[in-house]
Amino acid sequence: MTTRRGWMDPRLVIGVALVLVSLAGVWFVVQQSARTETAWAATRTLLPGDVVTGADVERVEVRLPQSQHRYLPATTAPEGMVVASTVGEGEVLPLRALGSASGVDRSAVVIDVHGALPRAVRAGSLVDIWTAAPGEDGFEAPAVLVDDAIVVAIVEDEGILASSARQLELLVPSADTSVLLEAMSNEHALSVVPLATPTASAP
Repeated sequence: MTTRRGWMDPRLVIGVALVLVSLAGVWFVVQQSARTETAWAATRTLLPGDVVTGADVERVEVRLPQSQHRYLPATTAPEGMVVASTVGEGEVLPLRALGSASGVDRSAVVIDVHGALPRAVRAGSLVDIWTAAPGEDGFEAPAVLVDDAIVVAIVEDEGILASSARQLELLVPSADTSVLLEAMSNEHALSVVPLATPTASAP
């Protein structure tokens, strides 16, 4: 004689429980991935030495599920802080990019560059400055003079007597300022080679 199983079959209960646990796990993952945090983002490219003002930042909603501790919290006002490393327009403010004035050891220098500039050279770009000393038959072989200079701005002469040279305003490590000024006074040919471009969007 066959005995019918009751409606509380243990295997059925275990199966239902596993399905419910799986659904709960999926719901939790979806909720975590959709969660956003309020943070500060730059409204323009911020360069080392800049003092942050209210117009330089805005509150944004971003997803920072595992790296929130690396960024300035929304509860902390960034006004008055000094930028220690370049922050691109739209980028969320990382704590590593904010410091004190004493930690910014760079000098502002304007140089003349002849010829076309690489497209990657723009405000916030990190560049090497190459120099070629004048010789008897033109210029000597170029060599790197300054590492890791930061482009502040590109100024083009659009007047009637405009030349082919472009002026670049740079932030140069203070230790390299004197050698760069010496090269300029000795009419060395200067060129810039981009190393990196500023971040254009927040994570």
